[in-house]
Amino acid sequence: MLDLRDSSSRWGRLKLTTPASQSSNRRWRPWKAQTPLRLTRSICAATAEILFLRGAGTGALLLTAMVLQPGVLILGLLGVFAAVLFAKLLQIDLTDRPHNPLLFNPLLAGLSVGYLFQPSIPTVFLAAAAGALAFLFAWTIAHFFRTFLWLPVLSLPFILVSWVIHLAAFRYAGLAVAILPEHVYTIGLPIPIEGFLRTLGLIFFLPNVWVGIAVAGLLLLNSRIQFLLAVSSYALGTTLRGILTGTFAYVYYDPAALNFILVALAIGGFYLLSSPRSYLLAAIAVSLTALVSEAVSVFWAAVGLPVHALPYNLVTLLLLYLLGISGSRSLIRSPQASPEKSLDVEITARHRYQGSGRAIVLPFAGRWSVWQGCDSKWTHQGLWRYAYDFVIQDEQGHTFRSNGTQLTDYYAFQKPILSPIRGWVVHLISDLPDCPIGTVDPDHNWGNYVMLYDERGFYIEISHFAQHSITVKPGDRIERGTLLGRCGNSGYSPQPHIHIQAQLTPEIGAATVPCSFVNLQVNDEFCTESMPSEHSVLQAVISDQALSRSLTFPLDTQLRFRVTRKDQEIGTLTLTNFMAADGSFYFESGKAKLFYSRDPDQFMCHRLDGHDPALALLLVALPKLPLVHQPGYLWWDYLPIGTVTTGWRRMLYQFASSFYPQLASARYVGQWQSDLTLIGTITIPGIRKKLHTAVRFNRAYQLVKVSVGDRALVSQVEADA
Repeated sequence: MLDLRDSSSRWGRLKLTTPASQSSNRRWRPWKAQTPLRLTRSICAATAEILFLRGAGTGALLLTAMVLQPGVLILGLLGVFAAVLFAKLLQIDLTDRPHNPLLFNPLLAGLSVGYLFQPSIPTVFLAAAAGALAFLFAWTIAHFFRTFLWLPVLSLPFILVSWVIHLAAFRYAGLAVAILPEHVYTIGLPIPIEGFLRTLGLIFFLPNVWVGIAVAGLLLLNSRIQFLLAVSSYALGTTLRGILTGTFAYVYYDPAALNFILVALAIGGFYLLSSPRSYLLAAIAVSLTALVSEAVSVFWAAVGLPVHALPYNLVTLLLLYLLGISGSRSLIRSPQASPEKSLDVEITARHRYQGSGRAIVLPFAGRWSVWQGCDSKWTHQGLWRYAYDFVIQDEQGHTFRSNGTQLTDYYAFQKPILSPIRGWVVHLISDLPDCPIGTVDPDHNWGNYVMLYDERGFYIEISHFAQHSITVKPGDRIERGTLLGRCGNSGYSPQPHIHIQAQLTPEIGAATVPCSFVNLQVNDEFCTESMPSEHSVLQAVISDQALSRSLTFPLDTQLRFRVTRKDQEIGTLTLTNFMAADGSFYFESGKAKLFYSRDPDQFMCHRLDGHDPALALLLVALPKLPLVHQPGYLWWDYLPIGTVTTGWRRMLYQFASSFYPQLASARYVGQWQSDLTLIGTITIPGIRKKLHTAVRFNRAYQLVKVSVGDRALVSQVEADA
């Protein structure tokens, strides 16, 4: 992903360059960008990713532990440097990717050379060549997997390179086999424990008990789930092998045991959401890996090739592919730094984003009722299941006055129909007659209709307009609330009503897809987003344009706050507004980034990347704000449990949420207390005491104060500005 922070500070400036200077800039920019510090951080982060850990600090600790066997470490780093230099020649920046198999595969390739051979001039060449070749394999395989299979590359490129090294080594006489000192294998602990620790170290080609202790400690600190998965998978895999082979004499010394740990970490909590189901799948994957490992080792031994992590790669990729094509909801969309944090983010996201992603406003004003909803017993079935019919009812539930024999008796007849989206008119029909009550037009099911294209990439079709009432024409640009026409009874319509549906193609009668409605009252209860059921009474709520404008922040906008606790200043916070390469916006404090969005319906804080307790206050106090300024309206949202708990309580909640998902989120209820102050109440599962928040604006709707408990952000903007 590109980083626009450097260029955003010069937003709006132009620099005139000649074609020659532009070419020169393109040629040298990658070389200048890869500073030693940036490269070091990338290598450290890539080291941590080998064991499904995240963070440059964690990787730095792993590299420090590798100093116990410096020859292996040096050749591993040489493999990475060779890959980086080779990529530079190809004008590819390997340090510009947050999660980088293009770096850890060359690192593994270099480490494997150090594990096999003593340092020498030939091994230096071999490590460098292995690193460059691993980069080539990783780039090619990753592109193929991502494009056609939607799979990660894992360590498959390194495995291919390791086979190349072994086969080539048969012809090289200048390589001396590495000999490890005996003390690295044992320090007097029980054999199963030392076997587990050696295996952890062997993942980095360092079968050293002390390295294993360091790796185990990092796993435990990073995630209790990861640590338990590593221990239990090793115990299960070695036990199965011992039972099947009839002896436990060698299972704790077999290097192939690392496959048990890796496959459990991948399936149990990194690519799948941690749960009893993922733990069971991890146990099955370990059992399959034990079988595959034995089978592969028999075949590969005949040609003198090591198995390495091939069984882990095969089983993991096959399982992920199967889960992917079956549409499993267990797959994590964006793995976080630990399974616990993934639970925090993923489960909370499923609470927060329950809509279809095709949110529209109601196509009318006033109170209307859902006559027929999705999956109705009448016509909304099969390909046309996601659709809504709306009518107007009186207090007795009738849709007409008098005896209902005339079109003019119906409350909905000739009522204005408004555009629910911003976009364009695609095509329409307007000249079909309205059917008299008691008749329908089976030859023109949709009657008079308007097909609209939403600029977000889908179509909205509205049917049964009155004859000659449509006021727009194909090609017209429309906004939300634009008058489209008036409700009628054309087409297959037994009484005047509105039919609306979303679809992915512009053909009339195309298959429907889900859509939802935003900022409305459903049975007199305010909802920020809803897919209403039949018989619900709906009414649109108008957004506050002044509030919407105040929460629109130009690039490079800075917000400055004093950070207080119990009204005593404890620091300052300066936020700068930036735009990411994918078009999303975020506030950066220097320690963390708070990603947010502001659409016509609401302002929403999405996630916090990094660690900044002061910036987190803004996320906790203002997770979601519908752009509707109406005291008394309540709205609901959810926050990751990690943002509202600390210490042992946070660890307990995050671990337990893998068994009880409802523990992963805290519920937020917000409302406007007055014209300029909104308050929120956060309920943490299992805790009676609630956390109270408040956000105060000035008369221009600028943020003045953000409070969470006894902590607050106090803006430097004057309260009366």
